[in-house]
Amino acid sequence: MYSQSVEHLRPGAILGRTILDGSGQALLVAGTPLTERYIRALRRHGILSVLVQDGIADDVVPDDIVTERVRSTLTGHVATAFDRVAIIAAERAGTGGGVDGAVDRLGERPLDIGHEGERSISDLYADVEHLIAEILEHDTIAGLESLKTHNEYTFQHSVDVAVVGVLLGKRIGLPVGRLRELALGCLLHDIGKTYIDVAILDKPGVLTPEEFAAIQEHPRMGFELVRRMPVHSILPAHVAYQHHEQQAGGGYPRGLVGRNRIGSRARREQVGAGHMLLIAEIAAIADVYSALISDRPYRPAMPPDRVARLLDGMGGAHLNRELLAELRQLVPSYPVGHWVEVTHGAFVGWRGVVTGVHRGRVDEPSIRLHLDERGEAVSSAVELDTRELHDIALACLAVDQVPTAVPRILVP
Repeated sequence: MYSQSVEHLRPGAILGRTILDGSGQALLVAGTPLTERYIRALRRHGILSVLVQDGIADDVVPDDIVTERVRSTLTGHVATAFDRVAIIAAERAGTGGGVDGAVDRLGERPLDIGHEGERSISDLYADVEHLIAEILEHDTIAGLESLKTHNEYTFQHSVDVAVVGVLLGKRIGLPVGRLRELALGCLLHDIGKTYIDVAILDKPGVLTPEEFAAIQEHPRMGFELVRRMPVHSILPAHVAYQHHEQQAGGGYPRGLVGRNRIGSRARREQVGAGHMLLIAEIAAIADVYSALISDRPYRPAMPPDRVARLLDGMGGAHLNRELLAELRQLVPSYPVGHWVEVTHGAFVGWRGVVTGVHRGRVDEPSIRLHLDERGEAVSSAVELDTRELHDIALACLAVDQVPTAVPRILVP
């Protein structure tokens, strides 16, 4: 099975993974044949992509590092927290003064998010425990194959940033207490966007200088909001504040600089004048990774191998170089379940599915080739372990290149 854009779905496609709502209830169950009515409903709900069975590699199931139930409940609780803050933002709309004016009106008192908002923060703390427990059981990201929706993109994105951030934090040895602060900071890192015009946030084209200046205000607003919320530490607020800063000082809103290393900071670190926190550097990487790998209303998700190349080019000036090197040992360029094409070496031009990713050699997967260089289904699939083929090169297929009508074949 593979991820398919809803825009490319055709009636008769078989749903590969159950779709859950924010409360963890099933909307559509895996194995359901998708009718035109179901496809219209998916579009109406803003769902951009789903996993579908392809009839030739249905035994290859992409492994999501966090269960769909934990992900869906986290998304619901993040949405509730954002909604409560959005109400506060709406109450102060039209009063002017930008972030300075909003901060003045907030005062230094705790943020009044009401009983529902306070309960959502309490729920998030419980969710974080489940999130960390599940991530501590995994070693790699097999691909963030969660549903990315238009209306809920910010919430789904926040959950994915937390997943990547906690996994990377675990790899470099952050203690569990710091993982909790990192996770909560990632979940709330974009909450300052509740003070930005939705038309700017959803604009598909290039932002004007004025619109970009408005976007640049959200980290500071996020800091001011989170530090007034019922959280147990100031560090999640600093994650919101710093997640758009860069290593060479070219980020915003304060032009902080990074250290491009990990060192002893994984165990002990203080907020330093002019420097990014390590957990904020982790969040910055997770934020960029999730944005690139996700479907957006105006573009499909980038293929994972292209994302890996883009990240490699961002190390040093933009993102912490040592953290990126650790992430590249966790994030495969060719995740399980993705279609790939052989671009060099034996079987050049053949296409197939990634069936396995290997610890320590995440970019040398096992693959199963189903289509020959003419695009025709072969009578018996060819299994390859690319660790044993030193001259082979692969490329992930884009969503619109994935075969959707291939004859069923026998798998050896």
